[in-house]
Amino acid sequence: MNYKRVIEDYANGTIDPTMWQLTMDNDDGYWQCISNTVADEDADALQDAMGEEYGRPEGYRDIVSVLRAAGVTCDWC
Repeated sequence: MNYKRVIEDYANGTIDPTMWQLTMDNDDGYWQCISNTVADEDADALQDAMGEEYGRPEGYRDIVSVLRAAGVTCDWC
C-alpha cells in the first residue's frame, strides 16, 4: 500500500473521510465504503477500485511503509 499517497490524499481532500475508511487487522486490511448514500452492490466495486488505486494493507509488514512515509528509517526482519 502506498501510505504516503493515502495520507496526502486524505489531507488534500482527494479521499473523502466521510466516504472511506481503511480497516486494518493483524494480517490484512481493506478499504471500506462507509457512505450511507452508496448501495451495497456498488460499494463492492468502489472498494475494489480503491484497492487498485492505493493498494491493500498487508498486515504487520505494512507498518514499515507507514513509518517510511513518515520519514522514519525502518525495515522488516
